[in-house]
Amino acid sequence: MPEIDGTFLELEASARTETDLQPALSVIRGVLVGLGIAESDLTVELYTDAVAAAR
Repeated sequence: MPEIDGTFLELEASARTETDLQPALSVIRGVLVGLGIAESDLTVELYTDAVAAAR
């Protein structure tokens, strides 16, 4: 979206039960590390909200 500067990436993992949640998050964290994305780069802001606020 031209309204927002930067690069945005959304990752998803499947966790069928609460027991599956930590292993799924570990996979996501591993992918982020592999991509060189630091925890300080993360946001809880919804992409669609950021676009709407920029318009």
